[in-house]
Amino acid sequence: MSSAFPPPRPVEPGSTIGLVAPAGPFDRGRFEAGVAWLRERYTVRFDDDIFEKTGYFAGSDARRLRELRDAIRDPEIDAILCARGGYGATRLLPDLVPAEVAAANKALVGFSDITALHALWARAGVRSIHAPMAGALAGATEPIREEWIRTLEGRDAPETWTLQPIVAGAAEGRLFGGNLAVIAALLGTPFLPRTDGCVLFLEDVGERPYRVDRMLTSLLHAGWFAGCAGIVIGAFTEGKPGDDGVSTEEVIAERLGNLGVPVIAGFPGGHIDDNEPLTFGAAARIDGDRFTISA
Repeated sequence: MSSAFPPPRPVEPGSTIGLVAPAGPFDRGRFEAGVAWLRERYTVRFDDDIFEKTGYFAGSDARRLRELRDAIRDPEIDAILCARGGYGATRLLPDLVPAEVAAANKALVGFSDITALHALWARAGVRSIHAPMAGALAGATEPIREEWIRTLEGRDAPETWTLQPIVAGAAEGRLFGGNLAVIAALLGTPFLPRTDGCVLFLEDVGERPYRVDRMLTSLLHAGWFAGCAGIVIGAFTEGKPGDDGVSTEEVIAERLGNLGVPVIAGFPGGHIDDNEPLTFGAAARIDGDRFTISA
């Protein structure tokens, strides 16, 4: 299971990007600014009802499901970009078919709640990209925008980051992961992929250290980390210690430090301004303080 997935359908200047909102509603102004930037390089398509709001969802489950299914099935769409995370993607999973995702072989771009769809893409054997979504692209820095394009269109060489080892070592495998809270929410369902031979990436926002402990403990008790090759920790933001003084970093080191695999922290990805893209399904390697993703 450690082998990389094959590259998805090619994306290049002029390709068609389908925009979808499978989770929460979003700021229309930021969305339209992101679309304007995308249209400088790509053809962009979305349905008018993408702006619908139903409580904390971007419209009803039926609307969001239809929109995503249409984007997967449409032969003219080359890749799928989500408008925002929030909450709602998990509600769609029972009605989405991995075989259709595999047949389409299109990259999906998003993060946070979109982790539920990254899990679907992983089950289908198709690469997906943990990266800024349409609204965030409006205010992204030029280096992040350039990296976003390089990742979507396919790196022509491996890329390496220098991080901070929590448990030193070396490992390689197919990259998978995303938002810890969403992964924990999928535990016990048929929608969470196995991690055998994978290098895992984890990030989160707004989770106090004891909640991070609880989620990691549940995943450990379920054996979800068994067989993983290594772990990369991204940004855990807005989760200050309580009066006990225990930090999220301490929780991660204590909970994941005895797995017998390398654990490396500090990847600049997650709920931060400079959210660097990651290709799930690509080959990844940890070697001491270096984390590398293959082209």
